[in-house]
Amino acid sequence: MLDVTDVAIHFGGVRALDGVTFGVEPGQILGLIGPNGAGKTTLFNCITRIYRPTAGTLRFDGEDLLTIAPHRLAKKGITRTFQNLALFSTLSVFENTMAGGVSQKNRGLRSRAWEILERLDLVDVALEPAAGLPFGTLKRVELARALMARPRLLLLDEPAGGLTHSEVDDLGRLLVSLRDDYGFAALLVEHHMGLVLGISDHVVALDFGQKIYEGTPAGVREDDAVVAAYLGRPKTGAREAR
Repeated sequence: MLDVTDVAIHFGGVRALDGVTFGVEPGQILGLIGPNGAGKTTLFNCITRIYRPTAGTLRFDGEDLLTIAPHRLAKKGITRTFQNLALFSTLSVFENTMAGGVSQKNRGLRSRAWEILERLDLVDVALEPAAGLPFGTLKRVELARALMARPRLLLLDEPAGGLTHSEVDDLGRLLVSLRDDYGFAALLVEHHMGLVLGISDHVVALDFGQKIYEGTPAGVREDDAVVAAYLGRPKTGAREAR
């Protein structure tokens, strides 16, 4: 479905991404992990055409993403949520949700919005403005908006950021259930390792813009490079700092 091949992007002398290659299969949840500055959000911004890679290719269903205008991605089946909420604060929850359907035909949009709001337990606040609602609720509103475009690939940029432990657990169950019901694939960028390892089918780890691991969620905990870069323990056999 999504094929990322040898993608690199340089900002001056900084290599934010350096030859990253992996793929996302239909219906798969792929967790993309790495420490701050590893290049995760930069990769999202390449996929969504905010940045143009210095080198490499990005293909979605065989089509070159670099030839698609950013505003046409939703119509192609790619939507995203944002690390920092990007909602219209003065609009209602329902109106924010409807805004995600601009790439779709108008027929049936209102009924789809109500269906999604019910699915995400947002009906009770549907007519309230987004401003002032709890942070966890706003995260679900942003997810509702992304679902309105009937995505085949959903890009999730730190959806658990700022949530309580119980909210993170609920989010994990919700994302798996939504994937099963709607059939989309998801590329999940997240620092909450419990969430990533709990719901991902496959994991890719980045560090300093390079891929350092690709494999199962179970294997990531034991990979020396990931342990050193992300989980905070020294590599096997590494010398203790003095």
